[in-house]
Amino acid sequence: MNETGRVTSTARKISRSWLWRLFWIFFRINLVLLILAALGFCFYQERLALGGAWSPEIQRELQIEAVDATGSLRETAEGAIDSLRGASYVFYDADGMRYEVACQAYVDTMGMAGLVLLAIETLIFLGQMMSGRRKARRLLRPLDRMARAAELLGRSAGRVETPPQDGGEVGGEKLHGLEDAIGRISPEHPEEKLDMGDSDLQGLEDAINGLLSRMHQAYRQQAQFVSDASHELRTPIAVIQGYAAMLDRWGKQDEKVLDESISAIKSEAGYMSKLVEQLLFLARGDTGRNRMEFKEISLGELMEEVCEDCRVIDKSHDYRLENRSEARCSGDWDMLKQCARILADNALKYTPEGGLICLRTYTNAAGEVCLEVQDSGIGVSAEDMQHMFDRFYRSDPARARQSGGTGLGLAIARWIVDRHGGHFEVLSREGLGTRMTVCLPAAEKTV
Repeated sequence: MNETGRVTSTARKISRSWLWRLFWIFFRINLVLLILAALGFCFYQERLALGGAWSPEIQRELQIEAVDATGSLRETAEGAIDSLRGASYVFYDADGMRYEVACQAYVDTMGMAGLVLLAIETLIFLGQMMSGRRKARRLLRPLDRMARAAELLGRSAGRVETPPQDGGEVGGEKLHGLEDAIGRISPEHPEEKLDMGDSDLQGLEDAINGLLSRMHQAYRQQAQFVSDASHELRTPIAVIQGYAAMLDRWGKQDEKVLDESISAIKSEAGYMSKLVEQLLFLARGDTGRNRMEFKEISLGELMEEVCEDCRVIDKSHDYRLENRSEARCSGDWDMLKQCARILADNALKYTPEGGLICLRTYTNAAGEVCLEVQDSGIGVSAEDMQHMFDRFYRSDPARARQSGGTGLGLAIARWIVDRHGGHFEVLSREGLGTRMTVCLPAAEKTV
């Protein structure tokens, strides 16, 4: 196998290793969720029936009809599902009184929630499957170029002896030794490094080891991203399951329970929809599938639209617009408007009612055009400021969750600004407020 083939094989190994690890992450998360949901159901039914007389030592049992395994696999699976739906959870109080709870509603609710979770995980898995090998190839591209160069050198030097420098016989042997060493590196062990012990190849070894470190760091970030996304989805799913069980038990007779449950389920479903939409946006961005249409635009007009939208949506804050110059840049209108809306929404969440939120545009001393959102809120600490653009990071998790925040807004804003060749400037003082500034290259003036 030549050098190029080994690079391709390494990319394939890395992709397969990541997909296999992702599958087991999903499997473990689903197993834990299933166990916690089952324990929660049993505990809830026991406390509902026994109240203060509940004890961990009460007798319990699960009654399930036996499944006839003589039919086809499909018939057996359908029979198993029907048996679970017809199962009953039985427990006894301290006096031996028997309580029996039908599991049909619980199994149906778990089935619907499981299908939603499985669909989301399937989308994430398919996205990683399609983009994983391509991303590995892109990361390995410098190594691929080195491999092609090594192959050409090997062909020319394989039969010609070079002057020995440190006891070596043939220049091609070093290249083939490097090829074998690269082929032995396992993608499943990120601590492995290339070490030939040859001073002539030290520079090449350092470059390859640096490339491998960046690749493993990228995959660790992907794994953390998937884990965080699964964690974020677990909370709304649990809330929906709880209110669905409440609806099934009391919602048919109690209108207050019905209204409360429907409102909570709609809220959590909206949160999940927003979260999945933002996850897909970042996933498409990571794989280069977010399309942008660049044209010359006026930041003043853009911020005027954003300010009007904010005034319509939010009546509890004072919005002020300041266009200090005719700031024009080359960019995608919709993307930059989304970025400005994210900054405005962030200011809204952390500014008390009646507070001032100022939106402005201007040209800075470096000739860059800037859009800026300044609030009079609680401010950001120096520690939080270091992580504010990280995915799923929240300076106040409890408050952000209550306001519908996903922890992805600023990560999306940074992605948009990066694709426009700009950068952020952040100034914040705790108790005084925060100023978020986006600096972009100015549009070229035509004569």
